[in-house]
Amino acid sequence: EEAAQAVAAKYGITRPFILGLSTLQPRKNFPRLIRAFDMLRKAHEVPHQLVIGGGRGWLYEEIDATIAELGLGDAVRLPGFIDDADLPALYTAADVFAFPSLYEGFGIPILEAMGCGTPVVAADASSLPEVAGDAALLVPPEDVEALAEALWRLIDDAALRRTLVTRGAAQVQRFTWRAAAEKLL
Repeated sequence: EEAAQAVAAKYGITRPFILGLSTLQPRKNFPRLIRAFDMLRKAHEVPHQLVIGGGRGWLYEEIDATIAELGLGDAVRLPGFIDDADLPALYTAADVFAFPSLYEGFGIPILEAMGCGTPVVAADASSLPEVAGDAALLVPPEDVEALAEALWRLIDDAALRRTLVTRGAAQVQRFTWRAAAEKLL
C-alpha cells in the first residue's frame, strides 16, 4: 500500500483509478477507452480517474482532442512514460486494467496486470484472447458501449473481480520463461 501511494503521488494520480498503459498511438485505441470512460461516468457517476500511462507515439493528438471534446481534463490523467520499477505498484493500485488495443503482437501488459492481481478488460482482437484466456473480460475493440459496460462490471461486481483475479494468477503461469523454454525444447 505504501508503494502504491508513493507511485500514485509521483505521477499525480488520485484513487480509485482505471489504468491503461502503452505508447500513445492509434492502434492502442485510447480515444475509444476515453469515450467508454465518459459513458461510465455519466451512467454510474463513478469516482474513478482514468490513467493512461505511456510515452507519446505517432498520431497521439486524437487522445488529447478526445479528452478536450468530452471535457474530461481533470478526470483523465496522462502521466507519460512510467518507469519499469513503478509498474508493479501502479498495476496493483488500479481497480481495473484496460487494454482495448486494435492489434497486438502479444500483449504483455495484460499478464503484468494479472500478475499484480488486477482484473483486466481487453479487446477480443489479434493475440489478446489467447493471452487473456478466460481471465479477462473481452470486448470488441470498436464497441465503446461494450467497453464501458465491462469497466462497470469490474468496478461494481466484487465476485467477478475475485474470479478474474484468481483466474489471472493461473493464466500468468502459462507464460513463464520456464514454460516457454519447455515448449521450445
